[in-house]
Amino acid sequence: MRFIHWPLIHSWCVAVGVLLLPISAAISADHLDSPSVQNNHSLDINDLYAFKSPTNANNIVLVMTVNPLAGVLSGTDFSSAGTYEFGVDNNGDAIPDKTFTVYFSAPKRGSQNVLVLRGNGSVLASGKTEQDITIAGGGKMRAGLFDDPFFFDLNGFQDNFNFTGSDFFAGMNVSGIVLEIPRTELGGVNVGVSVKTMIGGTQFDRMGRPAINTVLLPSGQKDAFNAGVPANDYANFGAAVEATIASLNGGDTATAATLAGILLPDVLTVDATSSAGFLNGRQPSNDVIDAELSLLTNGGVTTDMVNANDVPFLPGFPYLAPKH
Repeated sequence: MRFIHWPLIHSWCVAVGVLLLPISAAISADHLDSPSVQNNHSLDINDLYAFKSPTNANNIVLVMTVNPLAGVLSGTDFSSAGTYEFGVDNNGDAIPDKTFTVYFSAPKRGSQNVLVLRGNGSVLASGKTEQDITIAGGGKMRAGLFDDPFFFDLNGFQDNFNFTGSDFFAGMNVSGIVLEIPRTELGGVNVGVSVKTMIGGTQFDRMGRPAINTVLLPSGQKDAFNAGVPANDYANFGAAVEATIASLNGGDTATAATLAGILLPDVLTVDATSSAGFLNGRQPSNDVIDAELSLLTNGGVTTDMVNANDVPFLPGFPYLAPKH
């Protein structure tokens, strides 16, 4: 895997025959990326963020969101039968060398117990949802309901790129896991981050870079992609990704081949010492859409006219905006 920070495609879930929801709009980012994830929204990964803490230069922040349209389309609890894992590759082979696995109890009186284990089985953090949990050695963890940090004019995209700047995700919530840890926990500085959910010993969903599965994979391969591992991505899905990119950029196959070689394996690369933001990892406030629109259309479309989230992000932990 090459640690190249590149504008990455994020939120075109409606492209290439993606599911339309009963509320008459398709969900983008990684929300509802394949048929199987509709069976358990609490394990359906929406987004992944990785960035240097703006309040502690020695920490890195990892964020996973699940439960698309929490409280409307799906519930708000985390799965007590499944697990949520952050994987960190620190040697460039797209195989996690460090893992942080999050477990939840069944909900009781509106709360769930939370346990975070390192890959060696040691406890990183424990506490309850909707509370800040202190991590020994530095850092914090919080799991609960937040504003959906993704912003995009989805309706404009559906209307042949006739963007009006209306944020489809305004006022929507997701369930989020925010894990701020010392960067020494990563085992390296330039790392690749990915997340996955598991249930019954089976991988349910996974994500690294935004919208690889939702946009770049045909419908018949989406479940297979979610069941796969990043190290095998290019061999198994490279041809399909190239073909889709070429269909979106006017048939520029050379550029499509180059981008496919960068976008796969599906791991979000980040320099843990840099606060540059996207293209370095991904921060909630980064407007990745404009960069991706320009990239995928060879400059034909440069903005969706939505430049920020509907509500301000917090300047410090837990960084995501409060729930609506």
